[in-house]
Amino acid sequence: MAELILTDEEKVAALWSDLDDAAIGKLVKKNIATISTAAEQADRIVIQAAALLICCWAHECNATDVKFELGGVTQAGRDFGDWAVVATKTRQGE
Repeated sequence: MAELILTDEEKVAALWSDLDDAAIGKLVKKNIATISTAAEQADRIVIQAAALLICCWAHECNATDVKFELGGVTQAGRDFGDWAVVATKTRQGE
C-alpha cells in the first residue's frame, strides 16, 4: 500500500487541490484501503447480527431449529436463486 508522507507545506495546505498529484494519489489509495477494510468488517457485523436475531427469535419461540426459505433472491438486479437459512440449537443454555 502507498504510504502518505506529507511535507510541512502540504500539511498546512488549505485545499486538497493544493497538493501535488503524487500526494493526492497516495491519499486516495490510503483512503480506499481504509474504506475497503471498514466495509468488510461491517459486512461481518451485519451477518453476525442477523444470525443472532434469528437464534434469539427461535429461543423466544421455544424452537430448537428454524428454517427460512427465500425464493427468488435478488440484489441490485442480480438473480441469486432460491435459498434456505437454517439455525439449529447445539447446546442448552441456562
